Amino acid sequence: MPNKLNLVIFSSSLHNGASVINSRTELFEGLRRFAELDITYPSMLPSRRPDLMRQIDGGSCQGCDLPDDAHNKTVCFIATGGTEEMFKSFVDVLPRPVLLLSDGLHNSFAAAMEIKTYLSQCGIASALFNAPLDYSQDFFDQMERDLFGGTGSAGMLVPSDPLPKFQKNVRRAFEKTVIGLIGSASGWLIASDIDRDSVSKTYGVRFIDIDLSELEKSFEAISPEDPETQKVCYRMERFLSGDRTREDLCEAARMYLALKALCTKYALKALTLKCFGILNSCRTTACLALSMLNDEGIVAGCEGDIPSLWTMLYVRYAFNRPAFMANPASSNRKEHTIDFAHCTIPLSMVHGYRLPSHFESNSGIGIAGSVPSGRYRIVKISGKQLDQYYETEGDLIMNTNIPQRCRTQIRFRYDSETEFDRFFQVSKGNHIILCKAAGPEAPSR
Repeated sequence: MPNKLNLVIFSSSLHNGASVINSRTELFEGLRRFAELDITYPSMLPSRRPDLMRQIDGGSCQGCDLPDDAHNKTVCFIATGGTEEMFKSFVDVLPRPVLLLSDGLHNSFAAAMEIKTYLSQCGIASALFNAPLDYSQDFFDQMERDLFGGTGSAGMLVPSDPLPKFQKNVRRAFEKTVIGLIGSASGWLIASDIDRDSVSKTYGVRFIDIDLSELEKSFEAISPEDPETQKVCYRMERFLSGDRTREDLCEAARMYLALKALCTKYALKALTLKCFGILNSCRTTACLALSMLNDEGIVAGCEGDIPSLWTMLYVRYAFNRPAFMANPASSNRKEHTIDFAHCTIPLSMVHGYRLPSHFESNSGIGIAGSVPSGRYRIVKISGKQLDQYYETEGDLIMNTNIPQRCRTQIRFRYDSETEFDRFFQVSKGNHIILCKAAGPEAPSR
């Protein structure tokens, strides 16, 4: 009996559908080498969320059967970022264990990691197959063995490390910290919410909710001709790249000044912003603004991701280092490498940069930074109580320049295959925090 693979493709409307599919020809060909391939879309699945179904296909729902036996498998291809909330609506109809596939384009890998973390939190067994950029035959051979070879596909999860015992100076710093939450968390962060009351009680930190409308008013109050706006444009205009204009840079500078004004108003030491929420109302992005604030000592993260912002604060307080909040973009098990990418990074972490557009929206200003090679540390604090910890060290070996991913791109090599595998086994959501490894030693456990 021939093996059959039902591939359910999850793709965000922010991405060009034709580009998403056309860029995966090699992936689909590789799957067809070991199984008959049927393509399915979310609009063909039953859902417990009628409102979401209306967004996807106007309310049509065919309710097709999803195969799950020795020779018939269902695999969810997380083709782009921004699909996590959509995926969540279909969890109840997916066979167990839930099989996920991602690759190195369009924030696919990062979204799959967030989904896998969510499934782990729900107690649902899952496996993630992440295709390397070269779609090597070794990958497809291993995927065939895992799916149809009787070796089991749920994989092994390992617990996170215990949270380090914070040094006294770190605890004192948290006690004095006011964190601004500008807008809610982005919808795709399905595994990254926290118990704010518990965290506040434990660490003495104070969270302040700031509506996006307040940021929008602050932005509108700043003129493109404001001397401070022009100062930023004068300093950075020569780094504009692609089709970006001085006017685009002025808008990004206004966003920086608007966020800085809120920091002053609320005495913020840190902030995280639902950055996609300002694309239409402010006609710009916050990538440059967040970068500049980090370099000025205000720890600033994007997408409303509180665990990532908390980790950035920890890195600042414990190691006195700026940090790069990034998505995993691709992996190569043979080389023990994972690529990470995002459209913002503190400029103090790079030795050169360009200012192209933001990747997903192709608007505003993003940062394509060149990050120096060397020894780096990856950290992530996660969990509802912010009590789960992941840390490793490795070498940043190169910067990449792949059009179908965020603008600042680095390749990180783990010290061993064991450490590489551990990255997939510890649930940590779709962002990691990277900083230089040199400096003060990590706090005692």
